[in-house]
Amino acid sequence: MAAIRFRIVIFLLYATQLTNGKGRKKLDVIDHHGNDVTRQIEKFLRDHSYELSLRPPTKGALPVDISLNIESISDISEKNMDLTFTLCMHESWTDERLRFKSSEPVSSIVLPSRLVEKLWVPDIYTVGSKNSFVHKTTVNNIVLRLFRDGRIRYKVKMTTTVSCQMTLYNFPLDLESCSLIFRSLGYSNEELVLHWSMGETMEELFMDTKMVTNMPKFRLVHHFFDAANITVDSHSNDQTTPVSHGEKVSELRIRFELKRYLLSCLFQSYFPAMIMVVLAGLGMWIDPSSVPARVSLGVTSVLTISTVITGLKGSLPKVSYLTAMDIYLWVCFLFVFSTVLEFCVLNFFMTKRGKKFLDKMIERRKRRIIKRKSRFASRIPTNIGDSEKSDTRNQKNIRNVFRSNASVTSSLYSDVTDRHFPPSNELLMPKFCCKGFEATSVDACFRIWYFLTFIVFNAVYWTYYVIVTQHHGDAQSDLED
Repeated sequence: MAAIRFRIVIFLLYATQLTNGKGRKKLDVIDHHGNDVTRQIEKFLRDHSYELSLRPPTKGALPVDISLNIESISDISEKNMDLTFTLCMHESWTDERLRFKSSEPVSSIVLPSRLVEKLWVPDIYTVGSKNSFVHKTTVNNIVLRLFRDGRIRYKVKMTTTVSCQMTLYNFPLDLESCSLIFRSLGYSNEELVLHWSMGETMEELFMDTKMVTNMPKFRLVHHFFDAANITVDSHSNDQTTPVSHGEKVSELRIRFELKRYLLSCLFQSYFPAMIMVVLAGLGMWIDPSSVPARVSLGVTSVLTISTVITGLKGSLPKVSYLTAMDIYLWVCFLFVFSTVLEFCVLNFFMTKRGKKFLDKMIERRKRRIIKRKSRFASRIPTNIGDSEKSDTRNQKNIRNVFRSNASVTSSLYSDVTDRHFPPSNELLMPKFCCKGFEATSVDACFRIWYFLTFIVFNAVYWTYYVIVTQHHGDAQSDLED
């Protein structure tokens, strides 16, 4: 019974479709809810649905005019080598198959996104796009306006993330050039040609110039428009044809020159490195005899600047060359490490010289004591009894002298050092800097050359990179002009 009911339902549906089909062929059903224009468009879409999905027939290449309205440029990432655009794209072309007549004063009509899918639109894509999507709040942000003479204006709002191969040799004093490129996916320049239909001013290109001028890490220096025919290799699997042949495709390009703000990088990387170099240099004013203070300050400075370098490299891409920041940070690291190395050399020479000096003075003091005691023991008495008593007393005195050698030796270090060894402040004030490589003048000499060399390095570094980046930007501007 159920099977019979199912067959009856299928038969009725089939009969209904046949009746509707015959009705459409015999008479035109009038939609009383629309007007003359909507009825014509409905007829176009019903009778020519397949034909309207193909490129409009033209004698030559179909011209398509494109204009952009950029809302924002955001998420400029050096690590991922990309940036994100939010924009509205306006496309305009003519399709004579969609001409309509109207008795009413209606020159155009707007079609919703569900009807746009039934019409042909240019297959334009963004070159180098990593991720793109069309906005859907509150509906699909796709609109097509159809004019009476067949002209079409197509608008779509989208967000696209585009790759940008940055050159980081001068980072963070770099001037990056990123492009937004549009091409046709399947049509050559003999079938479809793209043209810019907008001015080149910032007010015409950007929806709100403040959204672009107030970017967090970059500022927009220049933007350039370009239109060209690009040769693209298209590969074929047909063995009877060549493996590849060149095909020219119409291309539109906007190139943006972005200059990085230096202030944020200055406080995040350069300023801490400078502070570490100065702090390590100030440690050379500490008394060289204060070994724990000098060593702890030097090691702390080395570890701190190493942490700064490691933290900054984690936020940058892994490139095979040194950037300007790498050069500066590693030179600062060498400066800080040189203070630790200098103190090791200074401590070695001071210890070596102090040992020799103290041993020499102790030996001289011992000879003087022995000479004094031997002179005292040489006094021989006249009688035998007195002589025996004198010998016994001299032997006790000599024994006492040699018993006290240990205490004499320990006391000699402080006594000799206080009387003959130069104080620590004299070590830091040499008469002639580094003359004869005296251990007493190494610290003061190195301190002078340390700060002098760091000042010269900063002068050369900033002058070179500022001039190079400025020259690079001017050369690119002249090339575009």
